[in-house]
Amino acid sequence: MVATPALLELDRVCRRLAGRAVLQDVSFSLHREDVLGLLGVNGAGKSTTLAIIAGVLKPDAGRVRIEGRDMDDDVRALRDRIGWVPERVPLWSELTVSEALEACGRLRGLPKSARKAACERELARLELEAVAHRLCGQVSLGQRRRVGLAQALLHEPDLLVLDEPGNGLDPVQNAQLCDLIGSLSRGRGIILSSHVLAEVAAMCNRVVILHDGRVRHDAKLDASLDDRRGRLEAQFRAIAQPMAAAAA
Repeated sequence: MVATPALLELDRVCRRLAGRAVLQDVSFSLHREDVLGLLGVNGAGKSTTLAIIAGVLKPDAGRVRIEGRDMDDDVRALRDRIGWVPERVPLWSELTVSEALEACGRLRGLPKSARKAACERELARLELEAVAHRLCGQVSLGQRRRVGLAQALLHEPDLLVLDEPGNGLDPVQNAQLCDLIGSLSRGRGIILSSHVLAEVAAMCNRVVILHDGRVRHDAKLDASLDDRRGRLEAQFRAIAQPMAAAAA
């Protein structure tokens, strides 16, 4: 029986920015219905890794594959299978939420009937119907995050890539985000970055810890939530603190 390839595979990915090695031989994989938390201190290389996965940046070396297909072979087609939400959600402040989704659907090349259905589906799924006719520049931070997710989900991607999705959210919004991530993982893979241990423990079933641009830990999170937090904190401290002390 032939094994099904991973939805996402990074193979010895390297990237330099401004003469500095930001990523060094980064390798890990992600399967459908995995929610993988990319954890690390600020500057660990999380955002660069996600931008490379999303096809926004090219690696200097190494490979990114989507279900066995090399990203370099057909970047446009493979990017169409990815939904990408950067840390700062790009919204047209002068458009309403509905207009912004319609514009994104056009950019994605969705036919008119499919575009209308997709916009209505995401407004309902992300509970944005009440603000559908409000200008994007006038919605709350939590609503901006949801609009960004709606934009990323219009074309029903196989892989959802989220950079710091909980950044700036209050505890209630964070709890809502956890529930939403769980529902969105059905049938697709999700990778999200964070520097908050509790956030990763609550939302993810796998974790990769980056430090100084290298993978230092890659494992499943299969214990109870309280145990996850404790184990993850111990692992993170064991990696980050000695290295920070050595660099001081």
